[in-house]
Amino acid sequence: MCGATSQSSTTNMQMEETALESFGDNGNYTNDDENGSEGFGGKNGVRLSWSGISKLVVVKEINAGIMRSSISAPSNKKKDAPPAPRKSRLSLGSTKEVVTKAILKDVSASAEPGKILALMGPSGSGKTSLLDVLAGRNPYDSGVIRIDGQVATGGMMKQLKRKIAYVKQQDIFFNHLTVRDQLTYTALLRLPSKWSKDRKHAEVDNLITLLRLQKCADSPIMLVSGGEKKRVNIGTELLTDPSVIMLDEPTSGLDSTSAVALLKMLKGLAKEQGKTVITSIHQPSSAVFRSFDSLLMLADGCVVYFGNPVDSLQYLKQQNYECPGGYNAADHWMDLLVTDSAIDEDTTSHGSELFEAKRKLIEAWDGEVVADEIENGVHVKASPSTDVEDGTTEIQEKKYNASWMTQFYVLTHRSLKNSRSAVFTSMNIIKAVGVGAVTGLIWFQMQNTERTVLDRSAYFFFTMSYWVFDAMFLALMTFPQERAIIFKERASGAYHLSAYFMAKTISEAPTRLSLPIFYMIISYWLANINNRFVVFLGTTFCTMLSVMAGESLGLLVGASVMDFDKAMTVMVVVSLALLLVGGFFVENMPSFIKWVKYLSPFKYSFDASQQMVFDRDVPCDGSGVLELICGGNSEGFATSEQVNEFLGVQGSIGFNIGILILMFILPRYGAYWFLNRKKGGERGT
Repeated sequence: MCGATSQSSTTNMQMEETALESFGDNGNYTNDDENGSEGFGGKNGVRLSWSGISKLVVVKEINAGIMRSSISAPSNKKKDAPPAPRKSRLSLGSTKEVVTKAILKDVSASAEPGKILALMGPSGSGKTSLLDVLAGRNPYDSGVIRIDGQVATGGMMKQLKRKIAYVKQQDIFFNHLTVRDQLTYTALLRLPSKWSKDRKHAEVDNLITLLRLQKCADSPIMLVSGGEKKRVNIGTELLTDPSVIMLDEPTSGLDSTSAVALLKMLKGLAKEQGKTVITSIHQPSSAVFRSFDSLLMLADGCVVYFGNPVDSLQYLKQQNYECPGGYNAADHWMDLLVTDSAIDEDTTSHGSELFEAKRKLIEAWDGEVVADEIENGVHVKASPSTDVEDGTTEIQEKKYNASWMTQFYVLTHRSLKNSRSAVFTSMNIIKAVGVGAVTGLIWFQMQNTERTVLDRSAYFFFTMSYWVFDAMFLALMTFPQERAIIFKERASGAYHLSAYFMAKTISEAPTRLSLPIFYMIISYWLANINNRFVVFLGTTFCTMLSVMAGESLGLLVGASVMDFDKAMTVMVVVSLALLLVGGFFVENMPSFIKWVKYLSPFKYSFDASQQMVFDRDVPCDGSGVLELICGGNSEGFATSEQVNEFLGVQGSIGFNIGILILMFILPRYGAYWFLNRKKGGERGT
């Protein structure tokens, strides 16, 4: 058994070494394959250094009653001093007092190729904020970032952003896709367009082997373990062979064994491929702590240590905070740096008096010396943007690797696969068939007589209401659920927002409409609403249009109100209001609200369907349903025009269908507009 295990382990190691050698062989594609020019990064990492980085955030705005004619900015010469409020003069003579907080204060450090830099500190110490700044995701107020010794301009940061793999803490994916699907779609979108599909699939296969994902490669992401999901998250960003790998607390939620294995994999990437790895981490185990090459310790946005992790213990000893023997160094650091109010002298891990520790460590660290070393320790070259008027680099890169049509095709295929798995579940099919059968049996075999006019009209009222509401509330969840994925993928430059929106709109139509079609096939013929096949096709088409119009309204509300609870409240009020004003319940509405019925998709779908069903004369049967037309007689006929007038139908079939088409299209433009507004600091459309 031991021999078999050893042989298997050796085989796995050989496969990983082969994958590591194969993966990224074409690594310098961004510069060589696409542009044919030289730039920083590529297969080797970059030296990323920063000095004096500070960042302020507004914590609240207070209306001030006294007019102020000046603008005062916070002045914090001491790093431990509380931030002063910033007061700014607003228009129209009003003044607001803006209270700011410094979340990063004169942070200086550097990350080297082939090494792992760990950002450590308590919650709220500024780890994620610093990562966002270094990744070009968020602006900063002061300081300098250097890339291989060159002062980073806006153009260089844009160029670097394309060479950074930023792995967020949350592992967010389309759960119905498999691991291979996720990586393949990412490869098709983000790898160079000149690469063949076979070449891109080969990169995916190598990455799956490298990340040890062979066993779960064809499993839905929703079924894989936390450690495997984290590796998929990392793999999604590694596909582009980045120069810099940034990770926000990658070991969060993992057991110690998985955390050590993950860091070992990152260590291999850094060492074997020369990647620059920067990772934030909260409280690592001893083994993980020792695996880092450099450590940047933060507290309240200030640097308290930068250097070798092992040497940090000697530094603490010099500051009279020696780590007890056998105690986890990372835990000791955390005990020293947690917020003073959270510390109880009797409940600290080893009973030390730590109330003043954080303040003293912040004061003790000489950040200016580190900043000087970073600035003087490298040769600062002239920025390549100095000859370019708009501040961008001379190296011009394509905004997206894939063309708009390729993005649209890939995103459509992905959305179809994901929605098909989500919609065509056994429960949804049972629901559609079951509701169709129950509806058909309740309205079973209606005859074309005066007695059934209101019954057949009620069939369409129920059908329309049920499926339009269903489409509205399903569509409502689309963008709030996918918002994090959209922002994550677009921040990495994967695709145009317009390509995503068009793909989403078109791909989900077949799946969203299939269940209502099943319902119509079953219920319509059981109820015998009208035995002519052309009428069945027409009424089904009207139902589909009303479903799509309802979906458009749901997309609009979901895109404009991204908070799900608020969006649900808005959707309930809007949908019920449109149903009530449609004229089905109240005929004599107040004039100031009566016009709203012309905004209701229920009205136009109902009016078009009724004209199709009641397209022929209806025999009178003495039931009194059409009393004003038949006069209670059992002989004679009510013409189709008379029946439709009795039902309050307005407009022609073509007019009502045209309005439904507009209601399908216009809200989607509105939804796109809201999504485009909310894209934050991402790439343009």
